[in-house]
Parts: sequence; structure tokens; C-alpha cells
Amino acid sequence: MSPRLRLLAPVFAIAVVAAACGGSASPTPSEPPATAAPTAAPSMAPVESSGPAAICDDAAVFRASMITLANLKLLEVGTSGVKAAVDDVKSSAQALLVSGKELLAQPVGDLLAAVTALQATLTSLGDQSSLGAGVAAVKLAIEEIKAAADGVEAALGTTCPMQ
Repeated sequence: MSPRLRLLAPVFAIAVVAAACGGSASPTPSEPPATAAPTAAPSMAPVESSGPAAICDDAAVFRASMITLANLKLLEVGTSGVKAAVDDVKSSAQALLVSGKELLAQPVGDLLAAVTALQATLTSLGDQSSLGAGVAAVKLAIEEIKAAADGVEAALGTTCPMQ
């Protein structure tokens, strides 16, 4: 996949999910390139909203944050880049938990536990400019987050199917 197409993939995914879910689509910040360190996104504090449209909007933001995390070049973005991407996943998962309530309580809880484990791994690495020897541990923790995200997707089921 060309680098340009890879950069547009998250935007396309959000557009497809928003169109499939209906309701009003709210603009989302564009994702940083996979090779650049993610910048701090505006706070995505959970908002009290519910219903399929709210769940699908939050699911689209969550999916985009997972794409960014999955496409990170660990040695290029360093600890701070991974921390920023994980923070985005965590805040989008928390928003999804609020809008999804009982439907997503267990799978999002599992995901947040995996995020907490990765954050602990990152903290144990210190403030290194690169992840060096800790890359294997970080990759394993990211794989755990991806597995937990699969559980979230399964719970979303027909409410907000992936396109």
C-alpha cells in the first residue's frame, strides 16, 4: 500500500462507518502519519449520549485510534509517540463505554485493562528516546490491546458493523 493511501485509510474508514451508522456525522481530527509521532489530540472526555448513532460515532473514533496504534513504527515514534497513541485509544474507549453502556461494559473493560498494562510497560521503560530492548514487550502489549479490540468489535456486532 502506498504511503499516501496508508495515510488516507483512517479517514476513509471513519467516513464509511459514519455513513453506515447514519445520524449526523461529526468531524474528527485527522490522524497523524504512521511514521510521525502522534500529537496530543483534543480531550475526548466521555459525553453523556446514548443510542445507536452515538455508539457508532464513538465506535468510528475508537476504530481510527486503533488503526493509528496498530500502524505505529515503534522505533521511529519512541516512547512518547506510543504513549500518545495509547492515550487516544484509552479516551476513545472510555467514550465508547459511556455511549455503549451495558452492551460494551465487559469488552471495553477488558480493553482498558490491556491499555493499563501497556501503560505500565511504557512506564517501566523510562524516558528513552527509542524503545530499544523494550520493543518486544511493547509489541506484545499492543497485540493484547488488538485482541481486546476484537472483543469490542464482536460486541458492537450489528449495531455498528465494520465496513
